[in-house]
Amino acid sequence: MRCMNPTGTSKKIKLVLLIKNFASMRLHQLSCTGLVIGILLFVYADGAYAQHKHLNDSIDYYNEVGKTKKARLLLDKALKGADEKEKARSYYLLGETEETEGYSSAALNAYRKSKNSSVQLSLPIITAKALRGEASVLISLGQYDSVQYYLDESLRLDASAENQLLNQLVTGRYWNSQNKYDQTLIAYQKALDQARALKNKKYIVMAMAGMAGVYFGQDKTMDRTRSVFEEANALIDSSRYANLLARNYGRLANVYMVMGKPDEAEKYLKRASVITDLSGNLPVRGYILSSLATLMAERGKFTEAIQYAEEPIRIKRELGQYRQLQNDLLNISEWYLTLKQYDQARQSIREGMATSTTLKDVVYLHYFYDRSARLDSITGDFKSAYTNLKKANIFKDSVFSLQRTKAVEEISRKYEAEQKEKVIAEKELVIQQQKYHQIVIIGTAAIIVLILVVILIVIRSRHSARLQSEKQKQDYLRLQTIVHTQEEVQQSIARDIHDGLVQVLGAAKMSLQAVNIDGDKKLIHHRIKEASQIMDQACNEARTISHQLLPYSLMKDGLVAALEELFAKSLANYHFNKSGDTSPIQEDICINIYRIAQELVNNIVKHAEAEQVNAEWVTGDEEWTLTISDNGKGFDVHSHPGVGLTNIQTRAELIGGVIKMDSQPGKGTWVQLAIAR
Repeated sequence: MRCMNPTGTSKKIKLVLLIKNFASMRLHQLSCTGLVIGILLFVYADGAYAQHKHLNDSIDYYNEVGKTKKARLLLDKALKGADEKEKARSYYLLGETEETEGYSSAALNAYRKSKNSSVQLSLPIITAKALRGEASVLISLGQYDSVQYYLDESLRLDASAENQLLNQLVTGRYWNSQNKYDQTLIAYQKALDQARALKNKKYIVMAMAGMAGVYFGQDKTMDRTRSVFEEANALIDSSRYANLLARNYGRLANVYMVMGKPDEAEKYLKRASVITDLSGNLPVRGYILSSLATLMAERGKFTEAIQYAEEPIRIKRELGQYRQLQNDLLNISEWYLTLKQYDQARQSIREGMATSTTLKDVVYLHYFYDRSARLDSITGDFKSAYTNLKKANIFKDSVFSLQRTKAVEEISRKYEAEQKEKVIAEKELVIQQQKYHQIVIIGTAAIIVLILVVILIVIRSRHSARLQSEKQKQDYLRLQTIVHTQEEVQQSIARDIHDGLVQVLGAAKMSLQAVNIDGDKKLIHHRIKEASQIMDQACNEARTISHQLLPYSLMKDGLVAALEELFAKSLANYHFNKSGDTSPIQEDICINIYRIAQELVNNIVKHAEAEQVNAEWVTGDEEWTLTISDNGKGFDVHSHPGVGLTNIQTRAELIGGVIKMDSQPGKGTWVQLAIAR
């Protein structure tokens, strides 16, 4: 039965405390009768406070020895009528009780109430305990994000030796849940050292059990693991810490099962079963009975295995321990199959599927669908068997990917640890060597460093000045290039408009002015037709100027078509080869590539005197390349570049491209532009 958590202080206790305060202030004014009444009220109020403190002390004791059923009986009473301070403590004790009995969500709620109440009342010790309890429950729930923060806050509020010890135990559980076993052992070793310093046998046993749990996964012979568990069990007072002893008996039994000693394992499990039957601790009892069921199955006693497994399945349903429930359902379904109890097997498999689906656990989903396929095959439902087998294989692939990822992470972790150890060893060696030569090295190093600093400052200053000068030159050259290019473009446009478009429009104007409205109609018609033809010529001139500014084909048909048009209009003999995909290219990149090609073609036309030009456009997986070569007269590429080449280089840099050029006098010119995709 769960305890209800009443809120607010009892009105009766508030009244008693008020009268108590009044009595203390006005006691000297009371008559003899009033004095007697005041004394009685003092005694009653102090007795109520003492009663609640005594209740909490009793609950704390029962939780300490694992008798949570008795603690729960007192909790209802403790939470009714307690003052705020004792209520904050009672909520913490309620959290401990719920956590011990496996009710993680209820425990988390109680710890948070204790924390909120103790923060308001400025009770740092209780706040620290509540934060530690909250961290412990979050680990059980698999919610790890805030665990380290809560533990750090708990230590900040309470730096006592006992709180440090308990925080190390929780830290060990945290690292173990992350499969970081080196950190786990470090935390448990610290807890063990602190527990021995405090001479607290319970905490010594808990730390040793935590360390033995890590050894269990690494100890091939199990001798070390068994030795630690046996040493820990020898320290436990069975009458006071029965549940802790039962849990360790279960762990020791697992060790004997791995060692191939089922009789020893059964002996310890049945001892633990008797203890949990008396104590009524559900999480420990569920763990012990699950282990007994597994042992019975390994010995071929499947009916007994099922009988032992049914109770832990009920317990884990009640406690909401669904991840552990998956394994029990998988085991019992196998035992039902072995005994040919197919209906019960199917029921267990379906519950397992539903649980694993909710948890999104692909490992167990693979197992349950594979088990279901086997059951369908046995019962003759081959269509359903085929469907379930396909699903099992799908989840198997997911499991493989998950395992591969974990394996990679583990290898990476080991490699990083190895590298860290190597670096530490190297540093230690360097430190040892430095101890022998410290005085000489420090003096010499200081002088050398001073000289090097001065030299470095001078070099960097000169280098910085040189870079700045070079940058200014480059910027000035680029600016000159841009201005010169703009001026050339404007002059070219002006010439084309003046020599072409303006002349044509002037001729059209003169033709229209020569029209005499009163003259011969045929002559008028002839003049208008002549003017119309001249206007058509003007339109063509305007279109030509427009194409020089930005070809229409570049916007309409893309870069390759525009390059084809450029080569066709400008060159007499050329060959243009295209390869790769024709996916669209970003507009600003297209324009700059076209302008670079236009500049190269103009140079060929103006200077190269070439008879043949070869061009190639290649669209690769990682870059675009434009290559243009001619058999013209060439030039010396090492001489100072002209404005045109500087303009080409500037445009290439703007789009993240690289220009490569090879030319010699009399041997033609080869230019390649490469742009990363």
